[in-house]
Amino acid sequence: MCFLRFLAQARGTLARHLAEAFPIAWAAAPPDSGRTLHLVMGNESCDLDSAVSAVTLAFVYAQRHLEHDYVPILNIPRRDYPLKTEVGHMFGQCGILESVLLFRDDLPGEMAPDVSVILVDHHVSPLARNVTEILDHRPLDESSPSLQLLPSSCERRIDASVGSCATLVAERYLAEEQPRSLGVARLLHATIVLDTINFSSAAKRFGPKDQAMVEQLEKELNCQTAQRTVLFDELVAARADISTLTLTEVLRKDMKTLHTDRQVVPMAGMPILVRDFVAKSGAEKAVREFAAGSNLLVILGMWVAPADGQVQRDVALISLNGQTQLVERVRLALVESSDPKLELQPHEPDPPCFMGGCFLRQHNVQATRKHILPIVKRALQEWEAEHSCDCDDVYFFKEKPQLGLS
Repeated sequence: MCFLRFLAQARGTLARHLAEAFPIAWAAAPPDSGRTLHLVMGNESCDLDSAVSAVTLAFVYAQRHLEHDYVPILNIPRRDYPLKTEVGHMFGQCGILESVLLFRDDLPGEMAPDVSVILVDHHVSPLARNVTEILDHRPLDESSPSLQLLPSSCERRIDASVGSCATLVAERYLAEEQPRSLGVARLLHATIVLDTINFSSAAKRFGPKDQAMVEQLEKELNCQTAQRTVLFDELVAARADISTLTLTEVLRKDMKTLHTDRQVVPMAGMPILVRDFVAKSGAEKAVREFAAGSNLLVILGMWVAPADGQVQRDVALISLNGQTQLVERVRLALVESSDPKLELQPHEPDPPCFMGGCFLRQHNVQATRKHILPIVKRALQEWEAEHSCDCDDVYFFKEKPQLGLS
């Protein structure tokens, strides 16, 4: 089966298994006896790496394990798909229409116990009890309670030496002769080039396996190494194209949530520097709408210069309810971090005062959100432990804040 046909049939495959969600389709075509449904899910930011890893791995497994059903799921609400500009661009280049894609809100409220979930590009999930396999390039978050809920039979395939989860998918794709798809090869190749910052020696976001997989994919695609620069520039431009987005949507474009026992902290990544974002008219309103109900907001900005591909990064810490001591505690944890050393310094010149926040230029451009998130989480957990009885400083949530999402 070709790649595009597989994606077009995914909705029908899901319908045969989820009677409650799709009663009409279920009645017309009851599920085949003995076939297990495997949902291949990316992370909640749904960047290009996450989206491509989900759709390509689902296809590869579906063609190699014909006795089972594999369905890729983009782990965002359908309404947020237009925010993922680089995903929409690359999928469009490969002929993948939004109408054939499946999103988080296409799933029923509760997951049946016999449904298998395969996580790509993340390993912490509320569906932990259903997870049968993990494919990720982030070190395991041992502090996450969901890890304790993983079945003992779950295969954990973690490789932090690579710069892209798509590299791990490409390794599996290329390990056997079938299936072969130019669309799959093109998606994996583009994603690795983008995630490794086109193998930038300054960014150092790649390892030998990333290089080996890209070279093998280029042989399959019959393309030259020199073409990587054009492809990278095209994808960076697509990711940075926020011309049709509101400022709140820019914050939601690449967001993840950090969970502690008492707090839910949004971490927004954006394709511009935070310093430039907060200078825009309406930025404060957007921040308050996006992070409503949270004590702390972390914003990570990244700008890739079109001319030479040089990367700039900065970090912002903002408390919407004036928790200045909490902001300072997290700031110190980031500044004093030695593994990795972030090399944080005040912006020069300092941006105008914005919501009492802390804004720092990050000179170690090799450090990404996967490095910063654990530092912030440890600082918050230490803060909560020290202030466990101080109700003036610690806020308890009866339910998860909405963070600007429906």
